[in-house]
Amino acid sequence: MLSASNQSQLEVLKLADAVAGDLAVEVASGVLAAANVIEREIQLRNLLTDGGRTPQSRSKLAEDLFGGQLSAAAVDLIKATVAMRWSSGTELVEVLEQAGYRALFSAAEHDQVLDRVEEEVFIFARLVAQNGELQMGLTNPAYDAAAKSRLVENLISSSAHPYTVKVLSHVAANLRGRRTDRVFEQVADLAAARRSRLRAKLRVAISLDDKQRTRLTDALTKIYQKPIHLDEVIDPAVIGGIEVRVADDVIDGTIAGRLRQARHQVAG
Repeated sequence: MLSASNQSQLEVLKLADAVAGDLAVEVASGVLAAANVIEREIQLRNLLTDGGRTPQSRSKLAEDLFGGQLSAAAVDLIKATVAMRWSSGTELVEVLEQAGYRALFSAAEHDQVLDRVEEEVFIFARLVAQNGELQMGLTNPAYDAAAKSRLVENLISSSAHPYTVKVLSHVAANLRGRRTDRVFEQVADLAAARRSRLRAKLRVAISLDDKQRTRLTDALTKIYQKPIHLDEVIDPAVIGGIEVRVADDVIDGTIAGRLRQARHQVAG
């Protein structure tokens, strides 16, 4: 998302967070369905993000298209979203998808399963990052969106919560050339942000002990002024030390990272 649209993005996510109870699932389904339609129709994307049209006319267009087909609450969220200014149709589609995921996370919180759903989303993101064959399956142009969605469903539907399956299958069907592992990680971050906390992704050669985890959590909490949840990935390639990723920030304190830096300095 471009910085000029950050405030609009936050406003849309607040609207999605405010959807309560059983209505949240209905809203999520409607918003994600609308995102699919808008993504497919280039002319529609252009009309809904045309700064030369008034916010009222963009909202009216959305109501004409989706009213009567989707729930009234879903249509209201879509209308509010298209009334805001977006720099591109792609941005509009992405924020609608994020709103749909957040509405599902709202439903998960209402059903007291948000911790489980958040963890399942992150575990799947880690699986994608570590499995080249799965990445190839999800990005293979020979497979259509439905096939990629079925791939995820076949992998996780027997063990994951239905909310997790719904979110991840939609993500898989709508990667649109984006880096696969990062897209799934960003969805896990949306779940964490639902409870106003951040996820810190750790790459370490050996698992941290409880004292180390506590010290790192306290330090990151002071830096980011938010509760921090640590997600640890064991990777022998780091050799020693630790790499920490929080949102777009990366702190590379690994021995492997220092060796790369040293080689670069020598080569330079």
